[in-house]
Amino acid sequence: MEWFAHRGSGKGPLENTLEAFEEARLAGFDRVEFDVQVSADGVPFIHHDWVLGRCIQRLPPEWSNGGPASTVLFNQLTSAQIEQCRVGERKVPRLAEVLNWCVQHAVRANIELKAQNPQDARRVGDAVASAVLDLPGASRALALSMWVFSSFYHASLLPLQSRLNSPRLALLYEQLPDDWAVHAQALGVEAVHLHWSGADAVAVRRLHTAGLGVRVYTVNEPEQAAQLQALGVQGIFTDRMDLPGHPF
Repeated sequence: MEWFAHRGSGKGPLENTLEAFEEARLAGFDRVEFDVQVSADGVPFIHHDWVLGRCIQRLPPEWSNGGPASTVLFNQLTSAQIEQCRVGERKVPRLAEVLNWCVQHAVRANIELKAQNPQDARRVGDAVASAVLDLPGASRALALSMWVFSSFYHASLLPLQSRLNSPRLALLYEQLPDDWAVHAQALGVEAVHLHWSGADAVAVRRLHTAGLGVRVYTVNEPEQAAQLQALGVQGIFTDRMDLPGHPF
């Protein structure tokens, strides 16, 4: 079973920070999951929410015209502005920093590309592809064998498919839609990632019959993890640092 530390150490005060990924590694995880968005000037950062206010709670008043942080979209901020933001007391890391950390520690990753709309999708995909291509050749080859790229907006994966050498791609859904096979074949994906509520025996069997792996998010209860393991899912994303240690 592949165990992914969801947003590093799970949803909470550290999520999607370098400190969260290090906490997961020290807890025994060799895989992490994180989210990528792109700043207004095209720099990819690690952050989940499209709007501020939950992880990043305080902003200079001029950034939001005096309104609350929740009125500001992450991708409206420039990279210089994001560098001034804090998740608790921790900086919002650039994708390049996290990729280098993964290479340094030989940590596998699921990199979720988050686009706010279809028009934004290719922009995000291009930024992520460029960050991977900026890695040194040997590190890039190792990374591409160890990392999986996923997205709800499948257009985000197209630049990776065209610009990278055999990237490992995955479709991301809550529930398996009727047209999943068309998208899977078009993108040449290796897996489909489903919400736990959509990962029933029928869906898993259909995907396995098509030769695809199945990974499931976000699973925090041992009984649920045991049921999914019995179905033959390949991987689980969890917020709980202790879940892989439970007997199944």
